[in-house]
Amino acid sequence: MSRFAPDVHVLTTAGQVTLWHARTGRHVPLSEELLGEVLRWTPGLLPPPDLAPLARRLDELHLLRESVPVNVGALIPCRSRLVLTLPDVPALWMPDPAVRTPGGHAWRELVLTPGRLALWRACNGSRTVAQAATTAGLPLVDAVEFLRELTSPGAQAIQLRERPVTRRDPSLERLVAPARGAAPRPAGQYGALGETTLGAYHHSGITDGATHFDDRETTIAHAFGVPHPALGGQRYGERLFDVLDGRGYVRRDAPIVEVGPGDGELGAAFLSRVGGPVDYLRIDASPELLRTQRGRMPGTREILGTATSLPLADRSVGLLVSNEVIADLSAVPYDPSRAADGAAAEVEARLRRYRIPPHEGPALYNLGAWLFLEEIARVLAPGGVAWLSEFGGLDELPEETTQLDHPEVSIHFGHLVVIARALGLRARVEPLADFLRADLGAQQLARHSYEGLRARMRAEGRHLAARAYTPESLALPWPVEGLQWVPLSDPGAGPLLTRFMALTIERE
Repeated sequence: MSRFAPDVHVLTTAGQVTLWHARTGRHVPLSEELLGEVLRWTPGLLPPPDLAPLARRLDELHLLRESVPVNVGALIPCRSRLVLTLPDVPALWMPDPAVRTPGGHAWRELVLTPGRLALWRACNGSRTVAQAATTAGLPLVDAVEFLRELTSPGAQAIQLRERPVTRRDPSLERLVAPARGAAPRPAGQYGALGETTLGAYHHSGITDGATHFDDRETTIAHAFGVPHPALGGQRYGERLFDVLDGRGYVRRDAPIVEVGPGDGELGAAFLSRVGGPVDYLRIDASPELLRTQRGRMPGTREILGTATSLPLADRSVGLLVSNEVIADLSAVPYDPSRAADGAAAEVEARLRRYRIPPHEGPALYNLGAWLFLEEIARVLAPGGVAWLSEFGGLDELPEETTQLDHPEVSIHFGHLVVIARALGLRARVEPLADFLRADLGAQQLARHSYEGLRARMRAEGRHLAARAYTPESLALPWPVEGLQWVPLSDPGAGPLLTRFMALTIERE
């Protein structure tokens, strides 16, 4: 468009317009309405007063037709923190901004000459293009040509700036790209009212227990299934046992039941701390996961069953553990202004029974988790304890995730507390990180770096487990540069720890 400088592209992604300078990689997002105002602003005239701040920003970034032309050699190249360097190829391994699936971006390789590799390494966020070219021993014209490839909307690997980069500039950790779409849901995962129904998925949809929690869904427990400094050098299951035992909740004279033990890592680590014989029972709806657990937990018992209909005798359980299961249980849409039937009628009846005020208008309710609590109240022995963890909050409306191949719904823990107390149980909710005494400042591999490594390993026919890697625990078959390390309060390979809560339920 004539309103903008010759190298400016107008991109439309995720319902938003972005002005992108192809020579610098600098960009500004605008609404369609604001773009229209800019286009109506006549070149050579002062902008309208309400447009003046934006006009100054566009001019600073050389985006306007009347802006001073870019002097590339004097600008500072700042590398995207999403891009990895493979020095042995040599190549850049980079996400493709144009290709984004529910599982993340596609990744591609950009092979480098030795001179271009040297230039990339010389771009340290403080040297100018001219200085980086001199450091790399590359003619300035060749350096400018290479950088133009990297500043394009199709690469987004470099931004050329007037000032040195700050340590954690968020614009260097994201892409202008299509919105992340929702994963397709196979038939049978919803009922007639739109309620989530995962019985068939758990029974026959899980086909590889060894890799399921790496490739299809990662839990906090799986990410910390190896020793981690955040847990004092312990595995998740070990730390869970120590905290529960420290509070006097672990009994050896009554069965310990784990509902939904996943691949068995948590239970195996838990049992390694028990220090003696104990009756440990695993209940799972997936035959494949029961088989995988069997290999990790010999000597334990197993039952194919569900959380909402526990195959257990009344008042028989001393300790029940269920880690990251209840989001998979049925969540049911209910609107108090409409006649309820089926599962919605069950929601309505329990709202009345437990005196929980319904939300105004349509909302999701964690009916499956409520039914599980009713079963827990039935099977807990006197003095028994149940411990549950999941993502959610004390008072937030449940929401369905979109990136998985099956629906999981966040938990309204406030409702669970009300129901547990109405069932005659004591209930306590804590942030999971607090319960585990986790050090949120401990390091882990950033999610974008993990995704890049996982994509590279897959491209070579290799497998990378979804772990909260540290610089000491990450072992790779080749050298890689550009990995980012973040605290546990930032996203890593697994879910965000700070989104999870722990519910402890006690029977007197």
